[in-house]
Amino acid sequence: MAPMKHIKQTKGWLLGLVMATSLLISAAADEAQIKVLVISGQNNHNWTKSTPFLEKLLNSTGRIQATVCNSPSNNAPKAEWDAWQPKFGDFGCVLLNYNGESWPERVQKDFVEYVRNGGGVVVLHASNNSFTGWKEYEQMVGLLWRGKEFGDSLYFDKDGNIVREKAGEGRNMGHGGQYDWVMTTRDPSNPITQGMPLHWMHAKDELYHGQRGPAADVHILLSAYSDPTKGGTGHDEPIVWWVPYGKGKVLTNVMGHVGELTPLECVGFQVVLLRSVEWLSTGECHTPLPENFPSESEVRLNTPKS
Repeated sequence: MAPMKHIKQTKGWLLGLVMATSLLISAAADEAQIKVLVISGQNNHNWTKSTPFLEKLLNSTGRIQATVCNSPSNNAPKAEWDAWQPKFGDFGCVLLNYNGESWPERVQKDFVEYVRNGGGVVVLHASNNSFTGWKEYEQMVGLLWRGKEFGDSLYFDKDGNIVREKAGEGRNMGHGGQYDWVMTTRDPSNPITQGMPLHWMHAKDELYHGQRGPAADVHILLSAYSDPTKGGTGHDEPIVWWVPYGKGKVLTNVMGHVGELTPLECVGFQVVLLRSVEWLSTGECHTPLPENFPSESEVRLNTPKS
């Protein structure tokens, strides 16, 4: 039987976060803020709504400084692309909220070198749909929105074992309807998931299934049951995972569909995102688990304040 779901609107947990971390920040007053570059500008989702929300969330902590860099628009003239040059190396982490045209070769090369030399990247939701044919990107993401002939796929069986479906076999990539779904913490030892309950409820979102790719050295932190009555697979699908690449790390988080902002307002999503940025940038996480973190049967929502 599915758990009872109750969406409770909560406000201001980030104020508590700031208070809880104030001593850490004052003790390290001379320590530079974590600098995050948010890449946006094209997406098959409403990036004009999600990117400002993400920027506000990151900047509201007092510990993270987010800078947005929007690409040229779809079908922009070549001159605009020639002038577009994100400075990846100036940032501790890059957050991709991008799904659109391929980047110029020089930008791709800079991005690969950034990760290979120790940079961290968060690939958010539809960003793992992007860049078909960019081999380095597909390698560093590990599992992507690709046809089942493209590569292997992973899911958890009922005993918690990882099952690998070979290329051409098993389920197709996709997602069912949008609904609240229960997350399972798969690696409680990682700083991102440390202290999280075994099960917690994420707010109404698309639950990706059947992602395909090289699927090499994939470390799964969180998964969720893809409900077949909602158009899912009946398997526990990877939701958050990371892959080492050179000296760097690339973390994929397939939560975050926007239509409405509800998935981004989920307190669980926000904690995962903030901790991901911290961990990729510093190897540590100082974002505490708030008292109103979602339970197995209750979604908790928060709108960050400017």
